Amino acid sequence: GEIHTAISDDLISAAEAAETGAWTQADELAQKAQMQWRAYWNFSATLADHTVLDEIDGFFAEADVYRENRDDVAYAAVCSRLSVAIEALQEGHHLTWWNLL
Repeated sequence: GEIHTAISDDLISAAEAAETGAWTQADELAQKAQMQWRAYWNFSATLADHTVLDEIDGFFAEADVYRENRDDVAYAAVCSRLSVAIEALQEGHHLTWWNLL
């Protein structure tokens, strides 16, 4: 739902900020997305496939390295992968919740 979209939107905005050299804004957006992800992860850990959660955690760790090194191209690419993975997780959860009904 909305949390996935908010995280995804923040990641895309962070990537766009990095590509224009606005690293302070990229840092803020990335930290916001990561905090939202942590809160979501704590809630969803009992329902979600941990392989997917671990993969997304790995992307966040990778993004942190690229952000710290100010590598805008690699950072934008990993933010895009994160956005796709989080949106895919949302779709998977719709199926999970539907199957529980």
